[in-house]
Amino acid sequence: MRVMVCDDEMYDRGELVQSVKAVWPEARIDVAGSGQEVIRSIQKGTGYDLIFLDIYMDNVDGIQAGKWIHENFPELKMVFVSNSRDFGPELFAVNALHYLVKPWEQKDMEEIRRRFEESARKNAVLHTGIRETEEIPFQRISYIDSDHNNLHIHLLNGSILTVRDSIQRFMEKLDERFLRINRGVIVNMEAVEKMNTQSCEIAGVTFMLSRKTRAESRKKYNDYMFEAAMRIT
Repeated sequence: MRVMVCDDEMYDRGELVQSVKAVWPEARIDVAGSGQEVIRSIQKGTGYDLIFLDIYMDNVDGIQAGKWIHENFPELKMVFVSNSRDFGPELFAVNALHYLVKPWEQKDMEEIRRRFEESARKNAVLHTGIRETEEIPFQRISYIDSDHNNLHIHLLNGSILTVRDSIQRFMEKLDERFLRINRGVIVNMEAVEKMNTQSCEIAGVTFMLSRKTRAESRKKYNDYMFEAAMRIT
C-alpha cells in the first residue's frame, strides 16, 4: 500500500499522515506540498494506491491535480481535503473516493479505508482467450457493445477488449454503476458525459436509449448520480 499526502501546510500535512498511519500502519506514505509535486512524482513512475489532495494550494491546487490524475490514471483513488464543503460537484466529476473536511475525526479515516477496500474488490474478470484471464477494474470500463456472441469492452484509455459472452450474462457480472440502455449496449454511468431524452453520450459517441425503457433508464441514471454525489459529500 503506497499513499501520497499532499498539503501545503506542514502542520495539516503531518496531522493527515498520522491519521493515515493509524488505519494503515503497513502503508508507505510519501508527502508533497503542491499538486505539481504529486504530478511530477506520478510522471516519474511512482505507483500510488491512494492520494490525499488538499484543495486550497498555490500554483497547481488539489482540483487541478485531481483532474489531471483522473484523465491519465482513472483507476487511481483520490481523497480531497478542505475546510469547506463547497466542492461537491467538482469532486464528483473526478470520481473522488471521499471528501474529508477539516477538522476530521478518526472515524472519517476508517470510512475512507472501508470505501477503498470495497472499491478494490470490484473488478470485472474478463476472459480474453482460452487460457488467459485479465482483471479489469470496473472504473476503467467506459461502455460495452455486442456483436453477435462477441462483446467489445471499451476502456477509458481508448483500448478495446473482445470477449465471447452474451450481453445478459456479462451484465450479471457488473455492479450498480452499469446500465443496459438497449439490447446491445451497456454503459458505465460514471463515464456518461450527457444524458438526453432519447440518447446518451460517452467520449463523443452517441448511444440511443431503448424506446421501451427510456424513462426507466433516465431515472436509474439520475438516481445513481444523485446518490453518488451524496456519498462524496
